[in-house]
Amino acid sequence: MPVFTYRALSADGQIIEGTLTAGSRPDAVSLIKERGMRPVQVNEGQAKAAAKAQTGAAVSTGRRSRVTQRDIQVFTGQLAALLKAGIVLSQALAILEEQTESDTLGRIIREVRDEIHGGASLSDALSAYPKHFSKLYCSMIRVGESGGVLDVVLKQLAGFIEAENALKSNILTALAYPCLVVVVGIGSVALLMTMVIPKLSMVFADFGDKLPWLTRTLIDTSNLFVRYLWLLVLLLVAAGYGFRRLKSHPVGKEKLDLLVEKTPLMGTIFIKAQISRFARTMGLLVKSGIPVLQALNLMVDTTSSALLASALRGVSEKVKKGEGLAKPLRETGFFPPMVTNLIAVGEESGSLDDMLFQVAETYDQEVAHAIKRFITMFEPLVIVLMAIGVGGILFAFLLPILNISNMVS
Repeated sequence: MPVFTYRALSADGQIIEGTLTAGSRPDAVSLIKERGMRPVQVNEGQAKAAAKAQTGAAVSTGRRSRVTQRDIQVFTGQLAALLKAGIVLSQALAILEEQTESDTLGRIIREVRDEIHGGASLSDALSAYPKHFSKLYCSMIRVGESGGVLDVVLKQLAGFIEAENALKSNILTALAYPCLVVVVGIGSVALLMTMVIPKLSMVFADFGDKLPWLTRTLIDTSNLFVRYLWLLVLLLVAAGYGFRRLKSHPVGKEKLDLLVEKTPLMGTIFIKAQISRFARTMGLLVKSGIPVLQALNLMVDTTSSALLASALRGVSEKVKKGEGLAKPLRETGFFPPMVTNLIAVGEESGSLDDMLFQVAETYDQEVAHAIKRFITMFEPLVIVLMAIGVGGILFAFLLPILNISNMVS
């Protein structure tokens, strides 16, 4: 009879691993259930061992190693559904460990479950992985645990992550085509300067100073480009390294954010996206019962904008002194009057969270409209510039052909 390896949940939620012999896989599942356990995974032991020996355990799982925001969203939503169905936390985590498409996230879930078995709370266990679970995420989980509404908070978090991912996806999708056009255009010019022009210039080598000045300038530029290509590549690498160092420094990041904010069209998208994210996050935190001051401090730690973080620090100090939220936000100059007026109405009516969500929805639409305007203006501009660049190069080499009779005489 074949040998089966299995993983199953015991009555107290513990994962049990072992082997048994049975006539078939359904028979093995029945035997596990007769022992008072719930089977999670049942495989033929010899086949599984052979697969591990040949390809390794990580490859045999068929899962990727990277953890995406989509993985976190799915994990959060499924955990909320399992808890709402009455499944205990450790058992729910064991089920999700098997279902996740990320091998790394599966390992994290297993380690979190072990911490919970040792007496830790879910929020404390997740806080050990700040790369994947932010302070905001863990604080929300802590609120859900203390209030006995963990499934509700998890559902809210899943919706929040989905909205955040949708906003990022819209921006990246909108920018993909213009960036592709720019890359193709720059690549075309570089190819002409390094490969095509040097070969064509050999045709006109005997004419020397008789060539039109535009053609001579283009040939000289191409020669310099080819001769110092290594220096250009070195400068680009150094610029990329310097940009990353600058972005990782708080002061440098604030300067870069300020530069982006002042950029036409792109600055509008940047500011409106930050306002949308701020309103949605604050709305979620306030709705969950987190005090405004604590929510502001969490926003300072989790926002990706150095400008917004700096502004919120000042707002936090004023709120600590007893001021409301709307007036300090207005004084930062970062938030438009419509936003601060809606927040003021929310504070007065006791519906601050609803007003913040309304701001987020409004600015999601504003971001979408700003992106459309950006693409409408950017695409023709890039095409015209590329046409001028490539067309200018071609024209410079057509001039000698058009004037060949004058140059020969």
